[in-house]
Amino acid sequence: MAVHKLILYPAQVDSPVLSTAALVAALQSIGLIAAPLHHDEASGYRAGERFLQLITFLGCSPAIEIEPPADPSERERACASGNLCHVRLAQAENRLRFRAEAGLPAPRCPRCRKAESRWQELIEQWRNDPRKSHWICRECGYCGRLCELNFRKRGVFGHTFIEIWGIHTAEAVPGDTLLTALGELSGCDWNYLYLRE
Repeated sequence: MAVHKLILYPAQVDSPVLSTAALVAALQSIGLIAAPLHHDEASGYRAGERFLQLITFLGCSPAIEIEPPADPSERERACASGNLCHVRLAQAENRLRFRAEAGLPAPRCPRCRKAESRWQELIEQWRNDPRKSHWICRECGYCGRLCELNFRKRGVFGHTFIEIWGIHTAEAVPGDTLLTALGELSGCDWNYLYLRE
């Protein structure tokens, strides 16, 4: 079952990888997250006391559930389905990761804006051999890294991801306070996109 997510990530692909402990401590100190939902941290974290001030919901009356069910099995089902809005951390410490929705349109060259129709083949080659991270635009001859392609907030390369489960596309955005705190922690700007995966 695909789950809607708001994903936050460092804008600089080569930014240093943050330790999970440092990221958890920072997110708890600003109130984005509270305690883990279950015994382990892999299942994610409850929304913290300042969650609704750090994430700006758009529209008149968004329908999100941030209070987990008391019954552990119901809570687990609500988390897995994305019905419970919660936060998970995804770290790919040793290797850059590419994330995108199925059906992603072709990304564009950062110079000439021509769609790169070979992008899926290029990504697959890179996954098999990370040294194959460069491409050449057939239209303008620009030579760059795959992570420079413009995926228009529908695909991203990164090491560190903050996943906010249960947020639909354009339903909410990270507030400036959250983005500033993440920037201070990592030393670079952060960005966001929406995925259904």
